[in-house]
Amino acid sequence: MKTHYKFFILLLTILPFTGCDKQILDLESLTEPVDATFFSNEKELELALTGTYNSLIRMNYGVAYQLAIDNGGSDIGISRGCEFDELGAGTHSAQSGTYSSLYSFYYRGIARANNLIQNMERSKDVVSEERFNQIKAQALVLRAYFYHYLIEFFGDVPYIEAVVTKPEDGLIPRTAKTEVVTKLLADLQTAAASLPLTWAEKGRITKGVALGLRARIALYNGLYTEAASSAKAVMDIEQGSGYSLYTNYQNLFQRAGEGSPEIMLAMPFKDGFQTTTGYALGSRNAGSYTVMAPTQSMVDSYEASDGLPIDESTVYNPSKPFENRDPRLKASIITPQSAWAGFIFESHPDSVTFRLVNGTLAGSNKDCRKASWPAAFCGYAWKKYNDEAAQKDKVLWSEIDFSLMRYAEILLTYAEARIESGTIDESVLTAINRVRARAYGVNVADIGNYPEITTTDQAELRKIIRRERKVELANEGFRLFDIRRWRIAEKVMPVKIYGRILNEKTATLIPPIDDDGFVSYESVQSQYDLNTDARFPNAQNRLFNKNRDYLCPIPQAEIDTYAGFGVVLEQNPNY
Repeated sequence: MKTHYKFFILLLTILPFTGCDKQILDLESLTEPVDATFFSNEKELELALTGTYNSLIRMNYGVAYQLAIDNGGSDIGISRGCEFDELGAGTHSAQSGTYSSLYSFYYRGIARANNLIQNMERSKDVVSEERFNQIKAQALVLRAYFYHYLIEFFGDVPYIEAVVTKPEDGLIPRTAKTEVVTKLLADLQTAAASLPLTWAEKGRITKGVALGLRARIALYNGLYTEAASSAKAVMDIEQGSGYSLYTNYQNLFQRAGEGSPEIMLAMPFKDGFQTTTGYALGSRNAGSYTVMAPTQSMVDSYEASDGLPIDESTVYNPSKPFENRDPRLKASIITPQSAWAGFIFESHPDSVTFRLVNGTLAGSNKDCRKASWPAAFCGYAWKKYNDEAAQKDKVLWSEIDFSLMRYAEILLTYAEARIESGTIDESVLTAINRVRARAYGVNVADIGNYPEITTTDQAELRKIIRRERKVELANEGFRLFDIRRWRIAEKVMPVKIYGRILNEKTATLIPPIDDDGFVSYESVQSQYDLNTDARFPNAQNRLFNKNRDYLCPIPQAEIDTYAGFGVVLEQNPNY
C-alpha cells in the first residue's frame, strides 16, 4: 500500500470533475464548496486543498494523456488515436477535442485553487498562522502549475485570480504570456517562503517544488538569471533535505524507484487504482496496445559510449546499433531481441512467433511488423514508465507513480540557464556530469567510467545540454515544450517518421546529426525500409507550419461562447 496516496483521494462528491464540454474557462464556482459555512476550519481547508491536488490527475486518462501529446507532437515518438497524433500530422484545429479538454481541464484546477485562496480567509482566526500560510502556499503553487501548462500550450491566456460567480464574468480577455509569467514567478517566490523542506506525509508540495517550478517557468521563458538562481536554491536545499540522484536510472521509472530522494513531486497511484500507462506503452504480446512508441530518431539521439553523437563516434557500429551506447538507451527503450516481461521482444516481419526468455515458443507475435496492428509501430517500445511487473502478468494497467518533477531536471535547468546567460563555471559542468555519471551507474568523480564533459565553450555546451535533456527526460512530457522554446520545431517536425532498420547486419550508413540534435535521414533513407507493409503504419509524414504551430489553437467552443455574449476572444494566428 502506498500510504502517501491517501492525500489524493478523489473528493467527487465535494469537488466534482467536469466534463470536457464545460466552457467559459470552467471558472464558475457553482460546482465548488462556496457556501457561507465552508472554509471555516482547518479540516475544510484540507478538503479543498485535496480537491485542488486532485486536478493534477490529468483527465481520466492519467499520465498517458500527457505522454501521448508529447509523443505525438514532437520528434521523440508517435501516438495513435484520440487525436493525439494531430499535432504532429499538422491536422489539428480549433475544433480538436484534445485542446478543448486541456483548456477546460487546467482552468478547472485554477478555479479550485482560486476558490480556496479567496475563501480561506474565513478560517484565519481559527487556524494557526503557519498552517494557514502553508495551505495557501500549496494552492499558489498548484495554480502556477496549471497556468504554466496553459501558457506553454496556448501562449496568452485569460488570467484570473478570483472566483467567478457568474458565467459572463469569466469572459475576460487574454493576458500577455509575459505578464502571466511575472505573476507566477512572484507567487512561487511567496509560496516558497512559507513551505517546509519536507513533510511527514508524502506527496505534498515542498519549498523545493515551488522553487523548482519557478526555475522551470523562468527557463522556458528565457529568464535565465531567475532560472539559475531558483535552481541553485533547490540545489542548496539538497544538503539539508536529501535530494539526490537515484543510482539506477532504469529502476527510477519502475516500482523500485517510487519514493526515491530524486522524485520531488509525483502523481501517486494507490495499488488497485491504476493508470492507463501500461495499456498505452505495453507490448501486444503482453495484452497491451502500444498507443505510443519511440521513433528511430529518438533511438539515434542517444550518444555512443564515448560521449559523442553516433555520427561522430569511433565506437558506434551501424550494424550493431545497440552496442557501445549511452546506457539510457536500453534503460528507456525496449530494443529488438531484448528480454522484457519474461519474453523476447522482436518486431521484425520474419518473426511471426515469439518466445519466452527460456526459449519456449509463446505463440503468434503480435509485435511483429506483419501483425495487423503491431505493437511496435517503429520497431521499438518505451521501457520508461512501462510497468514490467504488470506486463509479465499481462495486466493492462500500471500502478507506478509518475514523476512531475525530479532532481535531475533541476540540475539540467541550472546548467542550461547558466550556459545561456554566459556565466559558465565548474558548477555548470558538475551539474551536467552528475546526470551523465548516474546514467552509467557511477559517481561524478569516477571520470574514467563515464564520458565527462570538460569544455566550457558556450556553443558546444548548448549542443550538449540539448542532447542531454532529450535523452534524460525522454517520455516524461518535456520534449514538446523544449522544441518550441528552442524554436527548432520547424526543423525537427516536418519530416517522415522512420522505424528501425530491418537488416542491421548490412547497415553501413549513419544519419547526420546537427547542432540542435536533429537527426536527418534524407541521405541514408535507403537503409530504412519505410512502410512497405500497409498494415504497419510506422511512417507518418509530419507537418509543421512555423507561422502557426508554435502555439495550439484556442478551442473554438470558447471563442463561440464569448461571441454569444458579444465578447471577442482572439484566436492564435493562422487557425
